[in-house]
Amino acid sequence: MSATLLKANKDEVTFLIQIDAKTFEKALIEEYNKATTLEDKKSVPAFLSNRALLGQYPELEKIAGKALEKLMPSYYMSAIKELGLHPITFPKIMPRATVLGQPCVIEVSVTLEPELELKQFEGLEATYTPVLVTEDDLAQQMDGLRKQYNAENDDSKLLEKLPFDSIEALTEEIRGSLTTMAKERTDFNRKEAVMKQLLEANPFTLKEEIIEQQVMIEINQISKQMGPQVMENYMKSSGRNMNDLKKEVRPQAEETIKKNLLLSAIAERISPEVTEEDIKEAISKHPGSFMDFAADYETRRKRIDEMPGALEQIKHAIRIEKVADYIVTKTIFHEDKATTVLDELPEHMKLHQ
Repeated sequence: MSATLLKANKDEVTFLIQIDAKTFEKALIEEYNKATTLEDKKSVPAFLSNRALLGQYPELEKIAGKALEKLMPSYYMSAIKELGLHPITFPKIMPRATVLGQPCVIEVSVTLEPELELKQFEGLEATYTPVLVTEDDLAQQMDGLRKQYNAENDDSKLLEKLPFDSIEALTEEIRGSLTTMAKERTDFNRKEAVMKQLLEANPFTLKEEIIEQQVMIEINQISKQMGPQVMENYMKSSGRNMNDLKKEVRPQAEETIKKNLLLSAIAERISPEVTEEDIKEAISKHPGSFMDFAADYETRRKRIDEMPGALEQIKHAIRIEKVADYIVTKTIFHEDKATTVLDELPEHMKLHQ
């Protein structure tokens, strides 16, 4: 494979990727075999070479597209590494030459990450809201639990339906759960307060194309979480259209990009170490993100190594998380008025009275 730079400026780069003829032909044959599995192959002369076989196939352009879809991820990752590029948008891919027996030439254009001037990321001052567990929180959850099991005035009836020997043990279990939730929410509030100050201390602008891409990514994520039909029904019932949704999502999308770019720039500055243990922990936390979650770690790890760019994406995510934690440790915090854990919990997690 070879990658050749065609034109470049600080915002965008266009380059060529060349795939050797043999590799491209092999990929075409694989797609041809898949496409013709159910066809009557007796009508095809056995003496035809692969090249002649492909040359007479009427759907050659279609299978060429599929072959490129499989080849491009690894070739693209190798090209941007070879050229030292840091794209921020999906590549625009334009085949230039896909002639049998000759190298396949692809033109690729990408928008690059903007150049950032880091002004401050250590010694930030942030005000956050601590989250506390009160006796009233605990009492409300206990009352809600009693109502849920129709045992408002009968604790013995409540205990019959739950795996606890005493009301005291049940109460402590709920207290422990609420305390954990309160800590997690407090940590979240601290980090969010820091990220807000980080963005304010290091302002920069983004090209519209970059924001629009992130807007669509976030809308697709919402659609995937809700399900296409549920989302469509929601849009209709709320009287929203796609432009309305884009406007709603845009502020969060822009903030997400800026935050990630800043954290990436800081990662380049402080170079946090990523160990194999870090990688194992990340894969274990999100097994479903790395193909078969039922497979053991070694199997998932091997598959990740075989997927173009997958390992580097995991390492990048780990570095970003470590950078965020580093900035938090270097921040000067001020506490705002505390809130209670029940005020912070989503409705579905509350045991209503």
